[in-house]
Amino acid sequence: QLCVKWCSHSERDPVFVALQPHLLDLSLDEHTVFLVHNIIKMATRKQFASFIYSLRGHVASLLCHTIGAAVLDHAFCQATRPQKRSLLLELYSTELQLSNDLKEEKPCRFSLLNIISKLGLQKSSVLQHMTTVIQPVLEKGIVEYSIVHTVILEYLTIADKTSALDVIRQLIPHLTQGTYAVDELSGVARFLGKSEVEKKRSSKPLLIQIMQTKEGLKLGLACLKHGLAEDRKRIIKSLKWRIMKLALSDYGCLFVICLLSIVDNTELVTEVVIDVLKKQLKELIFDKNGRHPLLQLFHPLCSRYLTLGELFYLNYNVPSLVSKVNFGSKLDDVADKEHGGSEDTLVASDSKEDPIKRQQELLVKS
Repeated sequence: QLCVKWCSHSERDPVFVALQPHLLDLSLDEHTVFLVHNIIKMATRKQFASFIYSLRGHVASLLCHTIGAAVLDHAFCQATRPQKRSLLLELYSTELQLSNDLKEEKPCRFSLLNIISKLGLQKSSVLQHMTTVIQPVLEKGIVEYSIVHTVILEYLTIADKTSALDVIRQLIPHLTQGTYAVDELSGVARFLGKSEVEKKRSSKPLLIQIMQTKEGLKLGLACLKHGLAEDRKRIIKSLKWRIMKLALSDYGCLFVICLLSIVDNTELVTEVVIDVLKKQLKELIFDKNGRHPLLQLFHPLCSRYLTLGELFYLNYNVPSLVSKVNFGSKLDDVADKEHGGSEDTLVASDSKEDPIKRQQELLVKS
């Protein structure tokens, strides 16, 4: 590991050549996983491409392994778009491992629905295969990784109502728990003793951590919008004393906006969110992200304060869990209005309170 980390490229190359046939096995060990982590990090473009190719046929098994998933995600985050595509295809369907029809596909068209349509795949068989991949991941709680978020989001685009709700309700307990605090690869903590795990577990909920990416935001919004009332209560309680961290981040502030807009339990929202925000008003007002939740209370979904991209994220819903409404046209209507929009675009399956009444309770009565 010291050689890989500190030696020159010429000195590092023989180490890579010697270990290359064994990298998959090393990726599953709680000690040698750190060596693999450094090999991936320091690899040349050619060596990294060789490693990605060696994962072929093993992506699903690595994703379900508590240590291997950390290595896979590290490779996924470092990969180019075509390399990410090759890793994801294996998780969608076994048939796609051998397909060359998508090599030239534009990234914007590389969605699971487009793949199914282009290749004429059976939606039911893809759904069944993805269920066998995702279910062990959820059962083991391996949900902190970007590649997992991407796969789950694609799964939700084709899942029926029952399957989608099942995944969301399995996700929520994991997202509201503390994360593992280990030096480099969080998966290693899962093999420590029970007392050691408790020491290693951070009090910061995983939901805070995943808000660093757009995929994490969408996953959080799916849980908030389509979870039950008790699920939302659990989510909000997990954010106690950490709401400022969310409000000041690029994606986290959008999560706070959604929370303020759809959660009916205004008493809990006031206690956990409003009471904290009003103590930090100056910092919020002068922060480009922090002012968004405040402006949402005064003028919901105003296109003068929110970009089209931000409105697009706030409009995210799981297709099978919402009524068939033309959300695209609603979003266009919001963007076209000079002075703002409507909370109608923030659809929630279990939000019953009148938005104006909720806004008044949060802004005036608190």
